[in-house]
Amino acid sequence: MIGWRLRIAATALGAALLPFVAAAHVTVDTADGKYAVELGFEHEPAYLGQPNALFVKVGEYATGGTKPVDGLVGALTAEVEKDGQTQELDLTPQGDGVYLGVFYPTALGDYTFRVSGDINGSPVNIEESSSPTTFDPVQSLAAAEFPAPLPSVVDVAAQAESAASAAQSARLFAIIGIIVGALGLVVGGTAFAAARRQ
Repeated sequence: MIGWRLRIAATALGAALLPFVAAAHVTVDTADGKYAVELGFEHEPAYLGQPNALFVKVGEYATGGTKPVDGLVGALTAEVEKDGQTQELDLTPQGDGVYLGVFYPTALGDYTFRVSGDINGSPVNIEESSSPTTFDPVQSLAAAEFPAPLPSVVDVAAQAESAASAAQSARLFAIIGIIVGALGLVVGGTAFAAARRQ
């Protein structure tokens, strides 16, 4: 009896929390419900600076489910938007109705994907942004780094600048050393020549 009540409570809690859990992809019906277009990041969760892609899967509703729609390269266009900046993505077919538009996310937060064109003559115009009910935002890689976190880009740039400055200082000291050594040879040679004359 207690186990049955616990199961009901757990199910109710899970249902209550469901809106706060981000989905991996979002599926949109288009062309008056004739086609289903699934989209989101190819790799979830999406990490800052890591290779990723817009994932698009097109299926036509049929008896018993959906059947993949291939051959849409050129018929569909795609773009990604972040903070008002947009970039067109070249969709490459992967088979089974899947298309990828590769890019590297270089800012944290929410992204918007747009897919437009036509599917077998039916117009398509889809726009979806990352949210708790669609697909994940881009996250910091720090949460997934193991066993030690990688230095940030700022840290790497600072270390490179420090190393370049140290190398420049070492080069300067080497040049000064060569000049002092050459002057020493000249002075020594002059003194030796003067001593021999005397």
